[in-house]
Amino acid sequence: MTEVRNMPHLWRGKVKFASWPSAWTVLGRWLPPLVCLYALGCATAALAVPATPAVTGPQLVRSMSFPNRPMRLIVPFPAGGVADAVARLLAERLSARLGVQMEVDNRPGAAGTTAGDVVAKASSDGHTLLFHQANMLIQPGLEPVPYDVVRDFTPVARVATTPLFLVIDARLPMRTPEQWMTAVKSNPGSYSYGYGQPGSPSHLYAEYAVRGIRNGVPLVTAKGEAAVVQEMLAGRISACFCSFAAVQSQVRSGGLRLIGVTGMARSPLAPLVPTLQESGLEGYAASAWFGVMAPAKTPRAIVSRLAVELDTVMAEREVRSRLQAAGLTTLRDSPEAFATAIRSESFQWQVILRDVSHVQEP
Repeated sequence: MTEVRNMPHLWRGKVKFASWPSAWTVLGRWLPPLVCLYALGCATAALAVPATPAVTGPQLVRSMSFPNRPMRLIVPFPAGGVADAVARLLAERLSARLGVQMEVDNRPGAAGTTAGDVVAKASSDGHTLLFHQANMLIQPGLEPVPYDVVRDFTPVARVATTPLFLVIDARLPMRTPEQWMTAVKSNPGSYSYGYGQPGSPSHLYAEYAVRGIRNGVPLVTAKGEAAVVQEMLAGRISACFCSFAAVQSQVRSGGLRLIGVTGMARSPLAPLVPTLQESGLEGYAASAWFGVMAPAKTPRAIVSRLAVELDTVMAEREVRSRLQAAGLTTLRDSPEAFATAIRSESFQWQVILRDVSHVQEP
C-alpha cells in the first residue's frame, strides 16, 4: 500500500507521488469510511447541541409550570391592621400577575413563630410563602424558636420599611435628640418610654435608649401603638419609638413631636427629621421592615420569578400611594440584598439584646 508507506517520507519531506494509485482507486477504497465518519460526526453533534437555547430565570420557571396551583401567604398577624392590609394588597396583585389565587392565611400567636414554623416545614416548591417583619430577627434572642431564620428560609424580597421615630410629648421643651437624652439622664424619674409589643424593635430601642442610666427610666407597656399614643396624649408616657402611621395625625395637630428617626437615612415620610446617627447616637441603624420569604431550598429560578413580580408590584403608583398613606416606605428589593440585611441586622439586634441584658443583670 504505497499511500501508507509514504507517510514516513511525508514527515521527512521526501514524498514520491509517482507511486500513488489512480484517483478512482483511492475514492473506491476511502469514500465509504469517510461517509460513515461524517454521519457519525453529525449524530454526535446533534446529541451535544441542545435543540433550543438554554432557559434560565423566569423563563425556566414558566417551563416548569410554576405556579401550578393556588398559593398561600402565611401572615403572623390577625386580620385587620396595617400589616394584614399590606399582605392582602400583595396577595391581590400577585394573584393577578401569577395567574393563580393567592390566599392570605392568618396565623397569629407565639410572637410570629407559629406562622414561621408553618412555612419552615412547608414544601420548597414556592407555593407557600411567609409575610413577616423584622421582629423575626429579634425573637431568637428572647426565647427558643422552632426554626433558624438563616437556615430554614429563603429570602425573596423586602417590600416596605417602617421607620421608627423618636416621638415625645409636644408639651415638653426638647427639640433635638441631644436635648432629650440630656434631660433624661439628668432626671430619669421624670420621664418614661412606652411601647406596644414586647420584643418588637420599638421595645428594644426603648430599652437600649435607657441602658446605663442610674435609677432607671420607667418603661410602660401598652396594648399596641394606638394605646401608647393615647397614653402620651394623656401625659402618662413621655416618649416612644413609634411608626409614622401611629403618630402622624397627632404630629400634625401639635400633640406630639418628632425629634429623630432610626435607620441609616432620613425617612421620606418626614425628611426634615434627622436620623439618630446624625445626632450622635449610635446603635439605631437596624430598620423595621416587612418582607416575603420562602422555605429553604426553594429553587433559585422560582425565587427570582417571585422577586421580579414583587418588584413590579412595588413599582406601581397605586401601591406606593397606599403604603405611604399607611405610614410605610415602599422598598424595591432583591433576594441577595434581603439576605445581606438579615445577616447584618440579626447581628445588630443581638448586640442590642446583649447590651440590654447586661445592663439589667443585678
